[in-house]
Amino acid sequence: MSDSVTTAAPTGVEPKRVLLVTAVATFVAFLDMSVVNVAFPDMATSFEETNLATLSWVVSGYGLFFAAVLTPVGRYADVFGRRTVFLWSLLGFTIASALCTFAPTVEFLIGARALQGIAAGGMIPAALGLVLGAFPAERRIGAVAAWAAASSAAAAFGPALGGFLVWAWDWRAVFLINVPIGLLAFALGRSWLPEIKLPVRQRPDPVGAVLVAVGVGGIVVGLTQGNEWGWTSVGFLGSTIGGIVLLAVGIGRSVRHPVPTFEVGLWKDRKFASASAVSFFFSLVMFAWLLACPLYTIVVWDYSIWLAGLVNSPGAFTAAIGAAIVGKSKNPDIQRIATIVGVAIFSLSAILFAVLLGEESRFWAVWLPVGLLSGFSIGLVMTAVASAAATSVPPEKFASGYGMSLTARQMGGALGIAAFAAVTGTVTTGWVDGLHAVFWFSAIAAIPAALTALLMTSPASSTPAGAPTASPVSAPAAAEGV
Repeated sequence: MSDSVTTAAPTGVEPKRVLLVTAVATFVAFLDMSVVNVAFPDMATSFEETNLATLSWVVSGYGLFFAAVLTPVGRYADVFGRRTVFLWSLLGFTIASALCTFAPTVEFLIGARALQGIAAGGMIPAALGLVLGAFPAERRIGAVAAWAAASSAAAAFGPALGGFLVWAWDWRAVFLINVPIGLLAFALGRSWLPEIKLPVRQRPDPVGAVLVAVGVGGIVVGLTQGNEWGWTSVGFLGSTIGGIVLLAVGIGRSVRHPVPTFEVGLWKDRKFASASAVSFFFSLVMFAWLLACPLYTIVVWDYSIWLAGLVNSPGAFTAAIGAAIVGKSKNPDIQRIATIVGVAIFSLSAILFAVLLGEESRFWAVWLPVGLLSGFSIGLVMTAVASAAATSVPPEKFASGYGMSLTARQMGGALGIAAFAAVTGTVTTGWVDGLHAVFWFSAIAAIPAALTALLMTSPASSTPAGAPTASPVSAPAAAEGV
């Protein structure tokens, strides 16, 4: 599966084919972050002797390992080959999905989900590295927008698709669907994807890779389990502080190592650093929001799982519109503008839900129009932030750079899930008030994302890769002849 090539892609590479294969893989990887939430009650029925704390690792374990390997695997993809890492990761993800489908015990299922998360964490940065390498500089923002739309669509369609699959069969169907899709993408990828890697003989620091992965994993575990363990518990403090220490040691090694796992120098770019920070802050509120919305329709309005998934999906269409606006705009400042506008619309949507929703169903009058509005805002923000982070790093560090930025997103999401549990846990007057509190939290806690987005511009003296605001940097050798 590994080709003996350099950074130059084979002549005649079709960028649209590269985009198609990587977008499909990205869709299923992010789908598995949201689709399992809907299937969780059915899993609890299948494993009725398992307590909820253990069963919750079916959901959180995927995100944990996904976040832990993003940065180090992204760096290895740049060095050993993005096509190689992408295809092996895609194959591993497909096999792990099959294992999840036929899991005989909850312990087996949790282990298979961990393997899924590791494989997904390898796919995503390598996928974006392939997209950026296949497109010339002036077309990269549009390409990233189309690629990022796949993850937005997955998050939006996840509840509806999950509800339908559980209704049609049971929870195992949400994993089985990945198998034919993964095998098809793998077969097409072997034929269509170019190999892109750096002419570097020395391997990235393996010790640093382990330190960064375990450190990020420890932090995510602490943030995810903090509400259950207690914010002053030994488990929370040990996991979180231990993770921070290990991550700091890993970063320290990266500063001195000739081929570091963690590209510390990328944080010197203001646009990359601010885009990653926005990703963290916005994911914090977005993940809390995405948990609150299905619960409101199920718990408060007593919708079935299938109907709840369906009514939470219209935002996927407006998210695609938001992504298209970012991708097709010729405004050199579109990423910053779209992020600020998108965060403002998201906050407005959360306020409208907090003020207008009650115990009686108001789907047509409130839920649908506000849901379309919030979907549009998420499409704007997530696409703008993804393209800003991706196009502000040099071509030879596409995969590792985006892996770092996406790690910030996953850590923000873990904190958002913890915040959801903390907010609803402190409200003792019922689910309506508890979920309203989450909506108010989402509206207010989004403010740091908007403020940080003000800095999401490149200094006038710099010329980031793929940025349309400066003299276009010539596409890497991988894009020549395309």
